[in-house]
Amino acid sequence: MKDLLCDISAFRYWRLPPQALALCPPLPRPEEDRQRYGLARNPTAAVVLGLPLHTLVGTRNKRTCPASVRQRLFLGELPRESVLETEHGFLVTSPLLTAFIMSRHLTDLQLLLVLAEMCGLFTVCALPAALEAELSRAIESGAIPATFGWARCPSEDGAASNLWRRDALVLGGDLDRFCSDVCGMRYGKRFVAVSHLVPLGAASPFEVETYLLLGLPRSLGGEGFCGIELNVEVMLSTSARSIVGKSRVYIDLLLSSPNGKRQVAIECQGKASHGRAGDGLRDADRMTALQAMGYDVFLLTHGQISDEDRFRAIVKAVCRLLDVEYRDNSSEEQGAEALLRSELFVDWSKLGEIDKKMPVRYKKARSWTAADLSE
Repeated sequence: MKDLLCDISAFRYWRLPPQALALCPPLPRPEEDRQRYGLARNPTAAVVLGLPLHTLVGTRNKRTCPASVRQRLFLGELPRESVLETEHGFLVTSPLLTAFIMSRHLTDLQLLLVLAEMCGLFTVCALPAALEAELSRAIESGAIPATFGWARCPSEDGAASNLWRRDALVLGGDLDRFCSDVCGMRYGKRFVAVSHLVPLGAASPFEVETYLLLGLPRSLGGEGFCGIELNVEVMLSTSARSIVGKSRVYIDLLLSSPNGKRQVAIECQGKASHGRAGDGLRDADRMTALQAMGYDVFLLTHGQISDEDRFRAIVKAVCRLLDVEYRDNSSEEQGAEALLRSELFVDWSKLGEIDKKMPVRYKKARSWTAADLSE
């Protein structure tokens, strides 16, 4: 019987670029490695996925406690299409079942970030040094192509970064179907409520953070802007096309006024955190072309959204352009914003990892109430 990876081990698997996975040896089968000593020496388990491996079991009497394995119990029937075969000698939970099992030890915002990445067009993966070196050698020798549908984004200095572009692991319809399967399970209602807040199609952590700061209701620490669209395609006019030499561009975040008559385009600037590699357009050219199309455009940096005062000034300017009245936060809303900001700006490469030092009361204090989630 093959191991069924789940929780953080499965999440790390889904974050691995296929070109790196191709270099990973298979795991030893449990029946051939009963004491799991081989597992502890296997580089895929010990270096890439990390020990202990988290595996899923369906009955209590199958639970064992080898040092290299930590088992998660899932009673009852698994959701549809939630277990997948790999080429590395193990089974793995689907991205959504992975997030659902992780939700047991994540705060609501942490779960939201995990789902945003799965539903987004990016992943953040810091490859172990040994695998990084092996991958570089394989690409340079031509043994492995540089991309298998995943493209690595450059950093500001042109070096390789931890940000990768790929197709979404989860589509909106997949998320809806999964929620219908788990809504009656333990943790199901909370998972469904958080899923309603997930931005679909974000292209970077920067976009996710900006979207949440602008789009979450004020009771959860956001600004409460409605109807924010991500990565909106704009077909350029002849004059705008001459500015950038392209027929179309994509707006990172598009905000519209309640009556739909006014729109503001927000461009997330800076390849270190955004990584729009291969776009071929300079930010200034993109901004000018969009302005030529009649859009009001803000070039937003990560430093601006992480600084409360600078971000507040930008929000007020956006409100003026959308002809929307800005309202100062109440004391409760200020507390919610402080709570959101304390958890939002994280090291995305360590997203979802279990914090053994976090007491249960801390996790509960960091969770939103059912009333907040329903807004």
